Amino acid sequence: MTNREIKRLALDRLRGKWGTCVALTVFKASFVLALIAIEAMIYVILDHLGIEYSYWPSAVFGTDLGRFMLSARILVILLLMIPEVYIMRRLLLDICVGNNFLDTRRYIQQNSRRIYAKTIAGTVVPFMLKCFAAVPLFISIYIAHYFGTARSGEQLTTAALFLFMLAIGFSIVWVGVLVHYSISLSLTKYIMTLNPRANVFDACDLSVRLMDGHHMRYLSLLFSFVKYIPLMLLIYPIFAIEPYIRVSFAMLAKDIMGSYWQDKYPAMIKRWSKYAG
Repeated sequence: MTNREIKRLALDRLRGKWGTCVALTVFKASFVLALIAIEAMIYVILDHLGIEYSYWPSAVFGTDLGRFMLSARILVILLLMIPEVYIMRRLLLDICVGNNFLDTRRYIQQNSRRIYAKTIAGTVVPFMLKCFAAVPLFISIYIAHYFGTARSGEQLTTAALFLFMLAIGFSIVWVGVLVHYSISLSLTKYIMTLNPRANVFDACDLSVRLMDGHHMRYLSLLFSFVKYIPLMLLIYPIFAIEPYIRVSFAMLAKDIMGSYWQDKYPAMIKRWSKYAG
């Protein structure tokens, strides 16, 4: 399908369900704003008590308080935010394929312990893979910084200048490699959302195989939404534009996956309803 066909199909699926989609986006925004408000309140309280606290890396990683707060943030993201984002993605997928998202919501709530564990793994593992892939980039950036800034007061030798230029060139190339790899993993979240029992490493491998040759389609659809940026600066249009973008990418994923798009939820919900009732 072309981008125009994907967007048209996404609008067709959203017709009559805009209220639900906007409500989901408002809930997500409210959740994020609540976390920011709590963070601001903690900062004000610590400042009032005379406890020095900042967000500089040296303070976050170099002090006991900074490390404790970082650990607390990670726990909140893992235990609260990631599951909620998963539920939103699952409900939007139901809208995308025409399933009853209310049944899905009830099923997830009743089986949250088992589903959330897979949800967290499905988010953490691809993120860690991207971080591992980014290690050579961080090393080359450090080398470029060392010879370009840290030794700026010294006269660079031919070897040092060569290493500096090599590090810059490698950094530019590796950014492209990292973007390519990140796009290759983009189907993992859909595979895990369609089947919460799937193995996350198998999902990553399948995503890389299925995305082979489709990276430009992904980027093309992404850049086609650039025209909405001026509207999104007005804040309120975000609540309608974000569901449109997410459902469009879900339609792209469905088109790329083809026969691999196997939604396990309807059968799981039917079986659960039979025994739960």
